[in-house]
Formats: sequence, structure tokens, C-alpha cells
Amino acid sequence: MIIRTIITINLPLPKSTILSSVIRKRIPTFKYFTFTLGSWGVVTVTIDELLPKLVKKVDILLEYNGVKVLDRRVAELLKLIDRYGSILLASKSLGVPYSRAWEWVTKIEYVLGIKVVERRRGGVKGGGTSLTDDGRKLLKYYEDLLKEYGLHELQLKKGFRGIPQLMIAGSHDIVLEVFIGYLRRKYGVDIEVSWIGSSGGLAALMLNETDIATAHLYDEVSGTYNIPFLRNYWLDGKVVVIRGYQRELVFAYHPSLSFSDVDEILEGLVKGEVRLVNRNVGSGTRVLLDTLIRRFCKDHGLNYRDVVSNIRGYGLQVRTHVDVAKAIIEGRGDVGLMLRCSAELYNLKYIHVKWENYDFIILRDRSSKEYVKRFIDELASNELMSLIRRYPGYKVNEELGKVIYS
Repeated sequence: MIIRTIITINLPLPKSTILSSVIRKRIPTFKYFTFTLGSWGVVTVTIDELLPKLVKKVDILLEYNGVKVLDRRVAELLKLIDRYGSILLASKSLGVPYSRAWEWVTKIEYVLGIKVVERRRGGVKGGGTSLTDDGRKLLKYYEDLLKEYGLHELQLKKGFRGIPQLMIAGSHDIVLEVFIGYLRRKYGVDIEVSWIGSSGGLAALMLNETDIATAHLYDEVSGTYNIPFLRNYWLDGKVVVIRGYQRELVFAYHPSLSFSDVDEILEGLVKGEVRLVNRNVGSGTRVLLDTLIRRFCKDHGLNYRDVVSNIRGYGLQVRTHVDVAKAIIEGRGDVGLMLRCSAELYNLKYIHVKWENYDFIILRDRSSKEYVKRFIDELASNELMSLIRRYPGYKVNEELGKVIYS
């Protein structure tokens, strides 16, 4: 394994340098450097003036066969996994996406050919994550190198509040966001929320990394939601599924456009006439979108793989319904599948697609946990009913808050 000492030099832009809005558009700006041209009337700085202002940063980077496997950031992630026994909490504490944390771990294991994180799947008393002996040895090796070279020790985020009293992970929802704020105020409870998509929520549940998973995964074969997917995560017979509420999904698009129905939107995407703003892989909305595209391809004798590879914007993935709406308003795309509530919030035009079930999945041994029980009880509260009435594109039925699978 090769050890590299990396020196990063940051060039701060001198405070005396003032650029007009016109000049800014003509000057290429990068993360650490801003190029200025004296002929445009911009203050220039000599190298002698810059040298005393350079900030030197030295760090250790480990490579194997020319491939980076460990730097300070990844080492901090490993240390946090060792502390919390949870990749989800470690990623939240470090401030990186859950999926990115898994990418880092997987890369180390692939390049070095060893296991650094033990994944214990299976739900009740069978899930969890922890560093393996090899993982701890690798982390210790990196920390010893920091000491050997006289560098700063790994700095874990100060002020992280530790293990939350209630953890929720899964599909993003606007009403749930507001409802969680209500629960925090009412009970003074520490709730950690991770919008990692429906599939991500079930994966976190499988690894015992969350109390509640939220999901709206549609199974085209059975025409039902969520329950058919439990077996994919070894959760059959190990969880209870609580019926949530229903949400209206729509194809929303920029006000300057006009469509008559869903098929016209899909046709525009397939022909490359409009740009898509897509959702992240693993989200229930992404699953439904891909289902709609597959149906369209089947009905029109098209090859699904060829079609999606040519859809403009298919690779533009955002993490929430609100992010889709923002991207359309900002001109980064023309159309996207989202909650009707998000579409109306940003004054987008939209066409109805379907009503879906948004449910809550809980490990059996977590269902008796104090704040999990309070969460379930509050599903039947007037507060939630009031929220649902307040936001467009939501409705409930008599099953709200009831167990539909155990």
C-alpha cells in the first residue's frame, strides 16, 4: 500500500479585488482560484503578496495499486461506524449521503479484497453494522500514520447528539416533515430523519439502523404497495406494516408547456422533446416512473433500455419531490414525477398520474419502544388529520394507523 502525503494550497481571493457583475461573467472561477485581468481594470495581486496568504494543509492518503482507498474523510467514517454501530448514523454525523458512505466502504472492500464492515441483515436482533477486525486494523494503521507524521488526529464532529430517541428513514414526504416537527415540540423528543428513498429505508430497517421506515413501493404484478418488497430485504415475518395515508402523484411541468395527458408527456420524453428531472435510484417515485416508461415501451414496441438511455435528463437525479419542482423552475428540466403538493407549491402545471399508499414499516421488537408507540398513536390524532386537510394531494381512509401486515 502506498502512503501519499498530500499538500493542499488554498489561494484566497484578496478582499481588495472587486469584480463588476459584467466582468464576473467573463472570468472563469474555480474552487480555490479566481483569475483576474488587469487590462479589465481589476486589481491584480503579485506572487510576493500571495505567498504569505497561502494556507498549507498536509494530510495522509492511502493508495493500493494506484487507487485511493483511504483518506481522512473515509477514516472518520470508519471511526464513526465503530462508535455508533450504524452506517446511517455515521453518515449523518459526518454530513455525507447514506449512499455515498456505502460507496466508500464498498470501494475499500473491492480494492483491498477484505471486509471492513460487517453487515448483519435480517431485521429483528439480526441486523446491524460494525467494523470487522480488518476494518479496525486498517483504521488504527491510518491513525498511527497521522501520529507518526505529526498530523492532527481524526476530528469527529463535535456536538453530535448521539443516538436519537427515534429514527425514521425512507421516502421523503412533505406532510411527514411537518408532522415530525409537531412531535418534536410536543414530546421534546430527539428524532433523526434520513430521506434515503423507500428502498433505502427498508435496507436501513434490515440492518437494524432505523426504528421506522417509510415507503411507497408499487408492485406492478400484484398492484399493491410495499408488502411484496419485504422479502427482498429479509423482512418477511419480522416487521409490522402500519397503513399511512394516500398521496397524489402527478407529472408536473413548466408553466410554459402544455400537455393533454400522461401518454403525451411520456411520448415527449421518449422523443427527446422535453427534459426529465429524475428521482434517485431506490425511491418509490423512481420505481413508479420506470414502471410507466416500461408500459409505454411495451405498448409501442420499443426497447426499454434503448429508450431510457436516450431520455434527456434521465441521469439528473434529485432526492426529494421539492428538489424536482425547484429544478424545473430553475430551468434544469421541463417535467418530473412528483407529489401534487410540491407542484402546487411551485405553481407548476400538472397532470394526475395516480393515488399511492405511503406506509410505515417497523421492526417487531421496536414496536413497543416508547416513541415508536407514540408515533403510531399520533397517526390517529387530530393534528395529522388537520395537516392532511391543509395540504393538497393528500387523503386518508379508515385504515390509517392500523396494522395491515404482521
